[in-house]
Amino acid sequence: MTAKKRTWLWIVLACLGVCVIAMFVLAGAGMYFVMNHVNVTHASSADARRSFDDARKEFKDQKPLFVIDSREQPRIARPLSEIPNGSVKPENLWILAWDPDEEKVVKLSLPFWMLRMGRKKMTVMESSGFDLERLNVDWRELERIGPALVFDLKSSRGERVLIWTR
Repeated sequence: MTAKKRTWLWIVLACLGVCVIAMFVLAGAGMYFVMNHVNVTHASSADARRSFDDARKEFKDQKPLFVIDSREQPRIARPLSEIPNGSVKPENLWILAWDPDEEKVVKLSLPFWMLRMGRKKMTVMESSGFDLERLNVDWRELERIGPALVFDLKSSRGERVLIWTR
């Protein structure tokens, strides 16, 4: 009887050990992901403007898929279903945000493989002063149309958010 109890004790301890190791591996993978996909830098207004200009160069005179109306609400400029299929599928959804109060520029990239694992529609982010949760973007449509300028927001308070696929 004691041999059976010891065997079960070792099995339970081994399972707990595997769970603890798996938890550390997941935490490390999460830290690795954040370190490679999120970049926060302190920047002056001029530096932030340069960052946005550099990101926007790729799209030259292209208008964003979503615009802000007179009530400062995001709305689609034209239905995504009317946009033809792109020749190249984008790999990442990029978000560049400027907070003038904290003088921080945040650049975030979300791989499309990660978007595929989640919901069909995604909530982009909530910026201080602007509720972007209403910008329900279907990642499948974004992937279908290829690299595009999704959103370019310039608030009256100086905040700016640029979202694009590449």
